[in-house]
Amino acid sequence: MIYYVDINAKKCGSGTKENPFKRINEAARIAKPGDEVIVAPGVYREYVNPVNGGTEENRIVYRSAEYRKAVIT
Repeated sequence: MIYYVDINAKKCGSGTKENPFKRINEAARIAKPGDEVIVAPGVYREYVNPVNGGTEENRIVYRSAEYRKAVIT
């Protein structure tokens, strides 16, 4: 599954591309091994605490939609 996050979303969404989560931690609560979290550019002022861990074969991948444009602080 792919989840989307955008700090500029008008409200907290469902994690789809059309209705992204506002915070990375929202995706981190539900992401499971093999999932990907794509984070839109912006500064995210939050502590990200994933509930589930990935496995060697099926990692949970967090990545910026644009290289080095998403910042967690």
